[in-house]
Amino acid sequence: MGFYNVPDESYLTSRTFFKWIIVDWFPEQPVGLRLPAGFKILHSQRFEFAYEKAQLLKILEADWNARTADAWKPHPMFGKMTPKEWGKLLQIHVDYHLRHFAA
Repeated sequence: MGFYNVPDESYLTSRTFFKWIIVDWFPEQPVGLRLPAGFKILHSQRFEFAYEKAQLLKILEADWNARTADAWKPHPMFGKMTPKEWGKLLQIHVDYHLRHFAA
């Protein structure tokens, strides 16, 4: 959606086979997936919880309103995805993070 500038690190296998496994086959996010190389969070970096919560809600609202494939940017590892694929991936990924808070 353009909230973060993450480089395209996709390749044929990630856009086909890996996308199928993660988005269509797994019911939840597998443990041990690596982050894209350009997305680094320093251990010393601190975050304001209220701001991060507001940012997440803003992103989810934008995602909810993005009903066409043209509204979405390509995924950094899976390439071009349909709104249905994005919805499934977001559900899996947000659930993964909410489990950290026992939400």
